[in-house]
Amino acid sequence: MPSPALLLIPLLFAAAPATHVELVFGGDVIPHGEVKTVAKLHARTGPVPPTGGVAPSLNNEGWDHVFGPIADVLRTADVGVINLETPVTDNKKAVTRELLFNAPSAMARALAASGVKLVSTGNNHARDQLPTGLVETLRHLDATGLRHTGTGATKAAAWEPVFMDVRGMKVGFLSFTRLLNGFSNPKDAQAPHVAFVPYPIHRLHRGLTTDEAVEQVRAVAARCDALVVLVHWGTEYADTPNPQDRELGRALLDAGALAVIGHHPHVLQPLEGYTTADGRRGLIAFSLGNLVANQDRFYRHAPGKKGEAGDKRDSMLLRVSLARSAPGAPVVLGDVAVLPVWIENNAVGRKARERRNIQPVLIDRELEAVRERLAALAARPAPLDKATLAEKALLEKRLVGSQHRRERILRMLPEGFAVASSELRQRTAFVPPAPGTRSLATQTPP
Repeated sequence: MPSPALLLIPLLFAAAPATHVELVFGGDVIPHGEVKTVAKLHARTGPVPPTGGVAPSLNNEGWDHVFGPIADVLRTADVGVINLETPVTDNKKAVTRELLFNAPSAMARALAASGVKLVSTGNNHARDQLPTGLVETLRHLDATGLRHTGTGATKAAAWEPVFMDVRGMKVGFLSFTRLLNGFSNPKDAQAPHVAFVPYPIHRLHRGLTTDEAVEQVRAVAARCDALVVLVHWGTEYADTPNPQDRELGRALLDAGALAVIGHHPHVLQPLEGYTTADGRRGLIAFSLGNLVANQDRFYRHAPGKKGEAGDKRDSMLLRVSLARSAPGAPVVLGDVAVLPVWIENNAVGRKARERRNIQPVLIDRELEAVRERLAALAARPAPLDKATLAEKALLEKRLVGSQHRRERILRMLPEGFAVASSELRQRTAFVPPAPGTRSLATQTPP
């Protein structure tokens, strides 16, 4: 007769709840000069130590302010991920100008403080501060505890994935770029490299072919429970995917990835649900747009117009759940939802006439706050004074503009995708996909 302990084993497994891992992805973080200015304007310091020296920063030299409005979403994810569209160096002589970026190490510390756990460094700006800057970037990221993938001190290191163990689920991340601003990797495999899969026009530049990249993904997928591939690709400012990238994205999913998250166009491109040849559900987000940047800074909503002039300020946080129905079961794609984001930017003219502010804000929170304020104003006894009327008119204009940007962002969602609720982080019970499903079956949290 089996022992009581052995009889308990199947009951324990049967009662084990489904495991969910929540991932949140953001777009390009670009330290344009004006973004650096905003951080500097909002920097706060503590008292000088009794022993003398430099007063410590209380908010990572103001960068905590920049990421502040989205920090709670990133912090409550199991893994928050962004595309780091810049080297990170503290070299005072680093050359920065238009299209040549650099960020201080304080920005990396602020990203970590805001809840980001992993950054993609495989992008076309990885070499902006030369190979020495590429390597220094990795040192700063390591010092802050930020995991990274896409560049390395050697070719092998550049292609090394990151694995994270989250509640017993081994999640892998791999990053590469299809553009390198005309550069090529060095001949020496032991020199600093960028994970690079050039388009045919740059086929003579040193990197992997698309077939080799697919095989790389296949090998990495075999080493983990779930793999996310972060790809820098596409045509800048185009709101539709490059056909070559659509083909590659599907090939990466067929090779074993569960999701492909794209960056580079600086505007949003559609999300796509895809069922692989072996019946797995996969996700391709062709471009998440900018998350922090200073593009389209003078945009103002004009009723009756589409608003293309603001597209580079449209963004989203993509919330992806990985699900395992029982111990030992395969990990599958769970619910997928988006949080519409708008890059707030109060620029009003070409000259510095007022204190600048640039921050990514959650549009649904913004709309809720504006509506609450309008309701409070409406409750005041008539007649309203001039200041109240002026505030009301400004809020009504802001409400219309935010609603328009929200609608423009959500046009990127095909049927079957959800908009995350104000609770943002609710976990729902795992529901297995219906046989033959070809799109992502998502659940809208209450």
